[in-house]
Amino acid sequence: MCLKSLRFMHMPNRSPKVRFGTEALAKCPPCSCGAGADGGPERHEPGCDRALEPHVGYDTWSLIGVALNCLLGSRGGSPAGPRAELSCLASLLAEAQSRVPDAVTDALEQGYSWPEVASRLAVAPSTARRRYSDYAYWRALLGFPEEG
Repeated sequence: MCLKSLRFMHMPNRSPKVRFGTEALAKCPPCSCGAGADGGPERHEPGCDRALEPHVGYDTWSLIGVALNCLLGSRGGSPAGPRAELSCLASLLAEAQSRVPDAVTDALEQGYSWPEVASRLAVAPSTARRRYSDYAYWRALLGFPEEG
């Protein structure tokens, strides 16, 4: 996606009062190896965990752009059409959200605690437990095999 095509570059200085859903996410997350903490160049050690916290960044932005363009192409939508873009973004959101309960249950089965799961989701432990404990219990009770 070309930077010149981004619509927000022509917005007035005043920010709209819109909730984007990324307000609670870090802009510069810490890394398990500590790289970049001093503001210098990031030299990561092998095996470091750069996904300690959910965050927004260029990698996420570009991945969503690629996924959106692929979905638009496979569905025959016009990349310039806002209606097709909205429909495809809603589809991507729904698919991502539908995968969270299984990912949470997998983490719990691998020994993660509710506070650790909550940290990875950028929510309070009580919120994570309220949203996903019934599903985790149900899946364990029925003995569903892990997807792979």
